[in-house]
Amino acid sequence: MGRTGLLLGSAALLLALACQPRQAAVYAPWEEGLTLAYENPALPQPARSSGRMQVRVARSPVAPGGPSAVQLDLTSTQGRATLNLLCRAGGVSLVAQDGQSQTRLLPEGFPAGESWTERGITFRVVGRGAWQGARLLPPGTDPVGIWVEATPAQGPRHRTLYLPDLGEVETMEERRGEWTTVNLLVARGFTDLPTLTRP
Repeated sequence: MGRTGLLLGSAALLLALACQPRQAAVYAPWEEGLTLAYENPALPQPARSSGRMQVRVARSPVAPGGPSAVQLDLTSTQGRATLNLLCRAGGVSLVAQDGQSQTRLLPEGFPAGESWTERGITFRVVGRGAWQGARLLPPGTDPVGIWVEATPAQGPRHRTLYLPDLGEVETMEERRGEWTTVNLLVARGFTDLPTLTRP
């Protein structure tokens, strides 16, 4: 094959790679070992620290097309819990313990959809916004995420800012016509489970 044929072959390969569909961003924590800590800044100390919640990605298969089933371990002074997420095509669903029923947190194609309803709560995409806590992010990470508003049939509205690869980083609650932050990501890192020592 001559030089012209090699150049044409290289150009065709680059064009084919450029035209492949881009993977949808995952608006949830999914990297194994990723550990996030949340606090409610509306609480006074020491209640704020004692109410801290730690979320660790315990299991996440690495597969073509991005993560699918993600297991999260939640730890607080109140105890421990496990959540299972299904991440698919930009959407995130909470999977019940029976493995069958699901609660849609974000719809597939997110953030392209404008609104959806799940279990009596109406959600709508408010728009893009830069997170004020970007100092926690690795250098070069884009701090711009998507604000989603949740309006229940009863009770206050909430707005949550979702960032790719982290999910929720801040949630605000409407109180007397003002928005108050009630859940905030305050720490981010990676932790390994302790190794078992055998006699």
